[in-house]
Amino acid sequence: MRGMAPLVMALALLAFLAGCGPRRPAQETSAPRENNVRVRVVEAQVGRLSISRTTGATLAPIRESQVGATASGKVLAVLVREGSRVGAGQVVLRLDPVNAQTALTNAELALEQARINLARAERSTAASLAPLQASLESALANLRAAERRYQEGQQLYQAGALAQVELVGLEAAYNQAKAAADNARENLARAQRASQEDLALLRLQVRQAENQLAQARRALSDTEVRAPFAGVVAEVFVNPGEFVAAGQRVFRLADTSRLEASFRLPPEEAAALPIGTTLSLGYGGQTYPARVSRSSKVPGTDRLVELTAEVEGSLPPGASAQVRYNLNLAEGVLLPAGALRTEGRSTFVFVVQEDRAVRTPVRVLGDSGAQVAVEGVERGARVIFPVPTSLSDGDRVEVVR
Repeated sequence: MRGMAPLVMALALLAFLAGCGPRRPAQETSAPRENNVRVRVVEAQVGRLSISRTTGATLAPIRESQVGATASGKVLAVLVREGSRVGAGQVVLRLDPVNAQTALTNAELALEQARINLARAERSTAASLAPLQASLESALANLRAAERRYQEGQQLYQAGALAQVELVGLEAAYNQAKAAADNARENLARAQRASQEDLALLRLQVRQAENQLAQARRALSDTEVRAPFAGVVAEVFVNPGEFVAAGQRVFRLADTSRLEASFRLPPEEAAALPIGTTLSLGYGGQTYPARVSRSSKVPGTDRLVELTAEVEGSLPPGASAQVRYNLNLAEGVLLPAGALRTEGRSTFVFVVQEDRAVRTPVRVLGDSGAQVAVEGVERGARVIFPVPTSLSDGDRVEVVR
């Protein structure tokens, strides 16, 4: 026991010295210090969200015509080959003109005969009216003389120098001359009316003959089938020696100077491309400008709407090309799609406010895949992107570049 007393005393002394040493500050025993989350941000900008897409299109001439014969007859000659370029009004094929030429000759003779008949009637009318006109002029002269003698007789009678019997005779002569003049005037008028009716009928016959001559000339001209506009003869449907009827198609003409591209889109995308919208068309490694010119607006059996765009440039008809178009999806605050977070049915982003990450609900207006348009975030707000997986609402953040 004596041996252990010094050891016990030494241990007690060490325990006392440890209790009398300096104490640790109280704060070192509290919760550990909060760390900042290092993040990057994008500034919210207001704009229009659009997306570029492509679809296949088929090129075709903007103007094409199935040209038909305007006369009946046997094909005499085909003057051009398929694939040949022709000008407007150029003769492509000829029909046998014999019948049309005969009809033209007959029409010319009929017109000449009608003109001769009219001229003869005009001369006859002039000859028949001349005596009647002379009779009228003579009767009018007699009337003026009888009227003058009657007026003079009245004056002499009033002066007592003429007997009443003589005045009565002058009056009777005046009345007789007046009746003769009226009769001559009526005869001339009746002859003139009859002559005018006859001449009017003959003039109608002349005009009718002129119309028949013009029709015969057109019929002869129709034996040459011409190109209605400049283009390429794509197909010829008849051969020399064949008989064609009026209205039967004889060749197909295509105007390849201007082409149009036809393509189909879903109704919602077609509605976003109104008439006049500018597109780009890719063919053979080159890009050509195009503009929407027509839209069916009604989906077809494949539930797609057919659109047509005029293309500027020299391209082969019938070729396939790619149409590139832009769709405006929405207008709002534009953000990277990766800045969005979802939880249940809510969509939100983290906005930096006073060095804190604040969870901010947003509504998506449009999504192009890489970018979204939203509302609920103010212009110029600092939105965290990319979003750390461990970030929570209210976390202290440190923005780094």
